[in-house]
Amino acid sequence: MRKDVTDDQAVVADILNRAEYVTLALVDEEGPYSVPVNAALEGGVLYLHSSKKGRKAEAFRLAMATGTRVAFSAAVDLEPKTGELACQWGYKFRCVLGSGHVREVALAGDKVAALNVLMRKHAGRDDFPYDEGILDKTYVLAIDIDRATARLKLT
Repeated sequence: MRKDVTDDQAVVADILNRAEYVTLALVDEEGPYSVPVNAALEGGVLYLHSSKKGRKAEAFRLAMATGTRVAFSAAVDLEPKTGELACQWGYKFRCVLGSGHVREVALAGDKVAALNVLMRKHAGRDDFPYDEGILDKTYVLAIDIDRATARLKLT
């Protein structure tokens, strides 16, 4: 493993917990597909939500049907670097690259619990009411992370 890469799950969790969004890497019949999403981590599981329609939802269905892993990335602490030489330009950052198997969170109580994980991260609280009609139309997904490393490019 590179010297600036770690598989320390506390470091991975810190980055995922601070990231404003996660970018998913999926594959469907049209080919590779990358999309940013709101996501939140709890207990080695990355939770997200989606419409039940559209390319992202179809790509998730395909991944679940075939057992194909999905990938994700997130970055925090981005800071530009400059210099006199072109090779001195770039960014300092902390990022996570990971993958896992996706599954649907389908039971109403489980969906609310998963959505509450997202609300705690993004809103700072999880005591929001849910509209049952919208909840029925919401695709709640969990990625059971099987691999995740963090890269710490600090210089």
